[in-house]
Amino acid sequence: MAKRILVIEDEKEIAGLIRERLIDSGFEVDVTFDGYQGVAFAHSRSPDLIVMDYMLPAGDGLSVLNKLQTSIKTRYIPVVVLTGAGNETIKKKLLEKGVKAYMQKPYDGEALVSTINKILAK
Repeated sequence: MAKRILVIEDEKEIAGLIRERLIDSGFEVDVTFDGYQGVAFAHSRSPDLIVMDYMLPAGDGLSVLNKLQTSIKTRYIPVVVLTGAGNETIKKKLLEKGVKAYMQKPYDGEALVSTINKILAK
């Protein structure tokens, strides 16, 4: 059975590109466009992994991560953060919070799929 990935990305074009790349790689993919929808969807559908943008409407990356980690239903779902904000302080905070990978935009699609596969194999 294919692994389910939730993509939380407010830029619809980027979300579509990520979705297509992941579907082509054999994943089932759901997309939400803000932090609130993403957290609600994760609670209802329990994805195997979440790929999310850091800069989101209705909750930045840290607040979304906090909401996911404080819930028994979502605390163990691995998270990969994609961001255009190249801030080392934010990167350090996210990794300390348990984010499994942090990738800078523009990202390499093959590297994203490879990273997801490595995380899901653990």
